[in-house]
Amino acid sequence: MGGATSADYAWFIEEYEKESDLIGVTFARGLSPGEALRRIGATPGDISREWAIGAYAADGGAVLVDYHCYEPPHALSQGTETARLVTGITIDEDFAYSVDGVVVTRFEPFFPVDRQGSDPDHLLAHMRDLGMPLGGEEFRDARTPTLLAVALAARATGVSFTPAHYAVPPIVGSTDCPD
Repeated sequence: MGGATSADYAWFIEEYEKESDLIGVTFARGLSPGEALRRIGATPGDISREWAIGAYAADGGAVLVDYHCYEPPHALSQGTETARLVTGITIDEDFAYSVDGVVVTRFEPFFPVDRQGSDPDHLLAHMRDLGMPLGGEEFRDARTPTLLAVALAARATGVSFTPAHYAVPPIVGSTDCPD
């Protein structure tokens, strides 16, 4: 099984660590940055509201980046797939893969053996191929769970986010915090 690897996203983790000790990143298949913002109730260009989001164009869809880590409304994944990672030293980490408004697989990146959702094992083949510890063993490096989760988000959605995509300024928007 091929696809994204943790090494493919080491650059992204290094970039976000320069900006904040926490981040939310969402991969959305088949959506433009503007459409992704509209689906979560953000007006592109308006940064006057509570929750600021940057939306990047990527191969196969859009990638949303925020530093407040609220979960986007289920409308974001309506008719498509999304994968969201929330990570940082001051919050509980979370990975959620959603399809058509339903959370299919959710787990804490440090404990991928403990999965929930409508089909908790849906991403199991990708998780195994990435080398996630599914038998309860511990990670050797504290950054590894985050790197693997970002790679899993890319694989699950088919969205590829590269340094070249990140170098292009995002479309920014804001919205009120979702309930």
